[in-house]
Amino acid sequence: MDIKQGAAERPLPSGQERAQEDLMRGSTMPDLGARNEMVILQAIRLRPEGISQSEVVRRSGLSRQAVSQIVRRLIDRGLVQTHGTRVNGRGKPSTVLGIVPGSQLTAGVHLDPAQLTVVIVDLFAQVIAKRALEPPGEDPADDVVRIADALEDMLADLREAGMSAADGGDVAGALAGIGIAAPAGLDAEAGILVDPPWLPGWRHEPIVSEIETATGLPAVLDKDTNAALTAEKWAGSYPQEETVLYIYVGAGVGSAVAGDGTVHRGSTTQAGEIGHLPTGLDGPMCQCGRRACLGLYTDASGILQAAREQGVIADDPDALVADALSEVVACARAGDAAAAELVAGHGRALGEALRTLIGIHDPHRIIIGGPYWGLLEEASLPALRERALRAGGGDHGVLITSSTLGDDVGAIGAASLFLERELSPAGR
Repeated sequence: MDIKQGAAERPLPSGQERAQEDLMRGSTMPDLGARNEMVILQAIRLRPEGISQSEVVRRSGLSRQAVSQIVRRLIDRGLVQTHGTRVNGRGKPSTVLGIVPGSQLTAGVHLDPAQLTVVIVDLFAQVIAKRALEPPGEDPADDVVRIADALEDMLADLREAGMSAADGGDVAGALAGIGIAAPAGLDAEAGILVDPPWLPGWRHEPIVSEIETATGLPAVLDKDTNAALTAEKWAGSYPQEETVLYIYVGAGVGSAVAGDGTVHRGSTTQAGEIGHLPTGLDGPMCQCGRRACLGLYTDASGILQAAREQGVIADDPDALVADALSEVVACARAGDAAAAELVAGHGRALGEALRTLIGIHDPHRIIIGGPYWGLLEEASLPALRERALRAGGGDHGVLITSSTLGDDVGAIGAASLFLERELSPAGR
């Protein structure tokens, strides 16, 4: 199962400032060289339409000679290619550079209670292969085998499609590593799932070491909310200098925050756990001892339980969560008052929570995504906006948008975690 067995837009700080920062951290010269390489690679990647070498010099703050040398190395490694020249004013034409998307591939694994998703993405985090598997079960060892087998199957498909590594070798040689996204709680540094909700068989599971052993690839672990926001960042969904609040709508609701291009994870990677955030609504008592917590209105299991108790949908224990939730939404659209209230309640509660979070984080924008947001968005968003942006809620022009990355944002985010660690200056 060892995958590798088959393998042969904002101005960046100046180069001097970067060098001083690295020296303050005790970086060695090889470290600094690798970081400068990543700075240039990122400048090129953030301009998918192509960027002139002169513009790379300006954006990186490095000398023309340094940029030229690094660009040659990136071209030799197959990561960057030239796209002719561009004339700017009366000066000498400048070489236009672009990323070779398939020169390096990364896998992403999303351990979601409703579905296990595995993807392979290119350097733009575009999905080039995907497998949607049955939800994680009670035996992690079996699921790790399923993940490794899915990767083998996807690589076989890519071979059949004629894809190869940058050096012309087997496509598996382009697969650099794996990112894993899972619900909290987890220990990202140790690579262990500690107590993930809705995944009782995965408690104290050393998922990173198990995936690495099964595939022969390095792996990295983080919360699915942080992964999703990393995907938005890698995809260039917002200017890096903005403060961004991401709301993840899955089996439960979580959040993540980024400022100045950095996702803030907290001291133990548990930042953004908002399920027990009081909404201020006149609601039931939560098991935590407080009234009307957010999760009472937004957890998929709670919505479906209420829908069954009120006769909106049949009590089918074998029904997939996404299918059952789709049925509730369809009933709401068809005029079922109970179903409509459940879906609208989701929007009201999330809007009230956002009103609080806007005051705490003062974001430029809020991005909402996750595997179930596409189902709920149409019916939930109007009440959410009205509650979140009402007077006193910090309405200073904050932009509320939906993610454009679709239902697979968790898996894409997982892959982006590894891309961020290996190829972004922020990851060093």
